[in-house]
Amino acid sequence: MTVPAPLPGRLADRLITALRHGRALDEAAAGLGVDLRAVWVRARTDTRLAVALAGRDPDALDERGHALRADYLRLLALGLPPSRAELILGTGDPGAWRGDDPAFAAACDAVSAASAPYGSLKPMRLTPERVARFLEELRTPGTTVLAAAAAVGVSDAAIYQRRTRDGEFAKAMDAARAEAKQAM
Repeated sequence: MTVPAPLPGRLADRLITALRHGRALDEAAAGLGVDLRAVWVRARTDTRLAVALAGRDPDALDERGHALRADYLRLLALGLPPSRAELILGTGDPGAWRGDDPAFAAACDAVSAASAPYGSLKPMRLTPERVARFLEELRTPGTTVLAAAAAVGVSDAAIYQRRTRDGEFAKAMDAARAEAKQAM
């Protein structure tokens, strides 16, 4: 069985509009001359369409938060550590979501546990070369510790642990941050 090409963007938008106006999926798809299999293919990567297929308005303000939470869970399911998943999202605050919503926190824990048998990133050691690259990244205006750590392949937890036990490293971090502020 061949998989059809995904629904083109313009047709997806028209289908979403029809669904938002209360039309049944099969009727809306038939009216647009769309094969439902093409809709399913498109919905794999089109969050707006997936939300509309769930019977909700994808343009409603609260749906953005639902979509971000779903994307975060998907990244955890792929075996990414929470810090890297946060970087990929680029918006939202999964840590706050976990604190505000015990069900979401439980879902995160369950998804992370389920993905564990499939392997995860091996932690990278904070070698002198990585320390130098981290500090260089941190000198870039607007770069957070989380982003600089991810850029060199280590967790922000590893950075903060090193900062706590190594006074020279802490001074170097402070100096890099000061340089970044001056460059702004």
